Amino acid sequence: MDESSDPDLQIAITRDGGVTVAAVRGELDAASTPQLPARLAGEPTDRGLVLDLLECDFVDSTGLHAIIDARAAVEGAGARFALVCHADGPVARVIEVALPGMLETYGRRDAAIAAVAG
Repeated sequence: MDESSDPDLQIAITRDGGVTVAAVRGELDAASTPQLPARLAGEPTDRGLVLDLLECDFVDSTGLHAIIDARAAVEGAGARFALVCHADGPVARVIEVALPGMLETYGRRDAAIAAVAG
């Protein structure tokens, strides 16, 4: 597992069945969000990307833009993208309000991986 070094935002990159999984811990805000595309750059996403936000406490508009950009890059390359977050958590509520119906969202990482690997 490869992790970013910023204590305010940690991004661990792993692979499961060929699917790249990026697990985010902390806050995706204006200060930390640039780390997400930087960490995803060069990662193999040809079999899909799961962005796991189960341990993400907060997402602002810059974080939402980074999520949408990641999805666009993955889907533009012909692969699938899925998001994992707590259905009743603050991150899910922000996504539901700001991006209704735009993201394939799951409550469990294994379900998202299965859907992406599909």
